Amino acid sequence: SRPDKFGGSALTGVQPYMGNKIPDLTGSVVCTDFAQNEESEPPVRGVLAYTRATRNCKLNDFSIIETDYNFESQSAYYVCLGTNMNQTRLYLGVYGSANVTDFNKGTIFEIVP
Repeated sequence: SRPDKFGGSALTGVQPYMGNKIPDLTGSVVCTDFAQNEESEPPVRGVLAYTRATRNCKLNDFSIIETDYNFESQSAYYVCLGTNMNQTRLYLGVYGSANVTDFNKGTIFEIVP
């Protein structure tokens, strides 16, 4: 196990980022995972990460993107990832429960530097 990596549960989004407001991400592929670790005790957190696309068909390493939003004691499952039409803005869909019948627990965030 590598200390700067995570055990994920389900890949929930993959998007290219072509913007320049977040220079470290320009030209990278951003992805989300539903929950950092399936066995985590509440509050559970999703994961936002990125990698660089390569053409050599080999496994790529990734880096975690730390978010500074304070979810306090609420779980935050990362359920989707989207972009605007020209892929210069990133949007993260977060749900407060793993149970889809727990209504009105969703929020959409824009990822900003």
